[in-house]
Amino acid sequence: MKEKYTPSNQSHDLVTKLNIYMKYGVKEYWIVNPILNTVMLYTLNQDKMYEQSIVKTETGIVKSKLFEEFEVDIEDLFS
Repeated sequence: MKEKYTPSNQSHDLVTKLNIYMKYGVKEYWIVNPILNTVMLYTLNQDKMYEQSIVKTETGIVKSKLFEEFEVDIEDLFS
């Protein structure tokens, strides 16, 4: 079944996209919110369910759980 494209908005990203990505086994899912200056990181666990592993606001470093070398400085991201 082909998924229907819909524009992005916060509730769509937090529910619909999350479920689609989980269904297809996307191992890591980042939500970047430039209005609130937040980054949320979801990681697929062994039960094929997402766990919210990181929430950063305004400052700090977000590091990927899958790619050891990949990290983002929140201040740089939103400056």
